[in-house]
Amino acid sequence: MNRLKAFVDWCIRWRYLIALIVFVFCVVFKLHGSSIGVYNYMFDNSQTYNTEQNIIGKSREIRSDEFLVHTPYYMSQLYNNYEKNSDMMSLSGQDMIIGYNAPVLDITILSKPFCWGYILLGNEYGLSWYWCMKLILLVLVSFELCMIITEKNKKLSLLGSLLVAFSPLVQWWFVPHIVDVFFWGMSLLVLAYHFFTAKETRYKLLFSILLSLSAITFVLALFPSLQLSVGLSSITLLVAFLIRDKKQISFKKKDWWQILIMALFVLGVLGYTLYTSKDAISALTNTVYPGKRSSLGGTNTIEDLFTSLVVFTLPFKNITFSNNCEVSTFIHFAPLFLMLYCIFHKKLAKNRNMVVGRAFVLCISVMAVFMLAGFPELLAKLTGFTYINRMDQAYGLIATLFTIWGIDIVWRNRGILSKKAIYISTGLYTLSYILFLDAKKLTYLQLWQYLIIIIGLGGLAFLMLKNTHKTKIIFTLAMISLILISGCTINPIAHGITSLTNHPLEQKIHELSTSNPDARWLAVGEIKLSALGIVNGAKVINAVNFYPDYGKWQILDEDGEYDNIYNRYAHIFTNMTNEKTEFLSGPTADTMILNLNYEDSDKLSIRYLLTAGKLENETPYFKEIYNDIEGNYHIYEKVDNN
Repeated sequence: MNRLKAFVDWCIRWRYLIALIVFVFCVVFKLHGSSIGVYNYMFDNSQTYNTEQNIIGKSREIRSDEFLVHTPYYMSQLYNNYEKNSDMMSLSGQDMIIGYNAPVLDITILSKPFCWGYILLGNEYGLSWYWCMKLILLVLVSFELCMIITEKNKKLSLLGSLLVAFSPLVQWWFVPHIVDVFFWGMSLLVLAYHFFTAKETRYKLLFSILLSLSAITFVLALFPSLQLSVGLSSITLLVAFLIRDKKQISFKKKDWWQILIMALFVLGVLGYTLYTSKDAISALTNTVYPGKRSSLGGTNTIEDLFTSLVVFTLPFKNITFSNNCEVSTFIHFAPLFLMLYCIFHKKLAKNRNMVVGRAFVLCISVMAVFMLAGFPELLAKLTGFTYINRMDQAYGLIATLFTIWGIDIVWRNRGILSKKAIYISTGLYTLSYILFLDAKKLTYLQLWQYLIIIIGLGGLAFLMLKNTHKTKIIFTLAMISLILISGCTINPIAHGITSLTNHPLEQKIHELSTSNPDARWLAVGEIKLSALGIVNGAKVINAVNFYPDYGKWQILDEDGEYDNIYNRYAHIFTNMTNEKTEFLSGPTADTMILNLNYEDSDKLSIRYLLTAGKLENETPYFKEIYNDIEGNYHIYEKVDNN
């Protein structure tokens, strides 16, 4: 045990050097956690062409936001020379900063270190750079934040960093927006704290630079449904940290100049970016979805304040009543520490760390009220909470950090809880899970399985509060085991991008798009084809649009009759027909169906059709030039009738 303790201490001491070595190793060997391996499922002969790339784990179909949109968008920038506006997926162009904040060669790239690999090293190494840097920095930033929360309790901070970085919610939603908001929100909090407490000028300068860049990227995440709640929580906690550590604050008059310069730089970059993207932002905010989406809260239940019981089995068994991403949560004990907070407040009233506890309770209380009861419309509009439709996810992050604070309070103040308090609180905590168990969950696991999980969580709570040397070790090891089971098994460990480039169909797309870079393509019958196209250089005009591409819609719908259908963030399912062009609503808010008449395809100047299966109707407009027999994918070229 002493050797293990010494090893952990050594790892913590040299964490930045170790992180750098691990990062370089992972990028050199092109490791990542992307689910682009799902493209192998399209081809029965994928192994023949060496496109299997998962070393451990499996690709997740549910992560379509990542493998179908985010990663293809980023990789398409290689063929767009990393310019801000791209016509790789539309006629009128898509703003690539609005489009998942993709790598763009302008001043904003300074604040997007995750994207540097794409520009410096290309797509294959760039994908690895993105995933590895994001995960490694998330662990480091989470550790530093927990160090502030616990007043430098290194062992507990290490556990906290793992609870955040490898939580089920973070791993299921690792790409794109949600984790970006978490990461940059925590970065702002950590950097701002150290800016105010740093003694040396050089460190203040470093923190001010990093703080400026983090602020830019936090804003450009463009995900208000989460940004507002995370941002307000970060500000609240920062104030609490500075009040608690007011004796450590080192602030001189000259530091105001740094703040002024930071503010001017941030406002300048954001002003430039928002001005040059104003049309795209206007188009996005005025969409039917997600622009017109608003919330008054009140859509959650008390059960949502607890760690979800299903997160421990989601990597191995798909949910039956929703999807794995939507039901994932952080692993935390926030309800338990809310029960105990009155005891902490009474016995530790003069403890300076209680101001941080009060800040946590304030944040959690506001979040819980919004989640459970909702806000009146006027209050929601005044506070901006109408934009927040993912309060439960922000709550999960704050609940996890509050858990670390609570554990630190209990472990630092031995004897603060009587045996009676321990037994009653853990009993109520365990009983709450049973009382709030949703009946629909019984369609996923059986009652006895839930009872085992509930008893296990109750046992962990008891071990944590018991606060002996032995129980703390058992609790810590058990929590690490839960993290490994529920978080580390979600995304695969994969290498390379062969599933996107090595198959003959993909190589044929690349060959045609390279020889005819201005040719317009249309993906027909299967939505994955549009992603394969833009990844390999084809301008697929019905690839995912972040906001409506009126360049093509005004050609097909001159009167705007179907604006309500295509005025959205849209996955565009397309079929070819001899009948009149038809616009239909898709099965979800982010989808639409386009039944395109062959003659209308001529209006769009389509040169190539990339199809799943042969075209159902014989047509004089297109001729087949490629046939993948085993996968039943085809490429058709426009017939030149002149």
